[in-house]
Amino acid sequence: MATEFGTSIVFYVNGERETLSDVDLDETLLEYLRGRGLTGTKLGCGEGGCGACTVMVSNYDVDRSQPVHYT
Repeated sequence: MATEFGTSIVFYVNGERETLSDVDLDETLLEYLRGRGLTGTKLGCGEGGCGACTVMVSNYDVDRSQPVHYT
């Protein structure tokens, strides 16, 4: 079974929709956010062990008419 993937990434940062179509696969989310001038995000251990780089992912539940958040 073949799986098709889109050519862009769509996400929200502070309520603003972001659509990236030419993604640098070596750029971290921290680097991307800092490039937009959002400097509140800090680098912790750099290895994923301390939890400082935790990202909340949300999905809009149409049946409940509200977002569902995951971490």
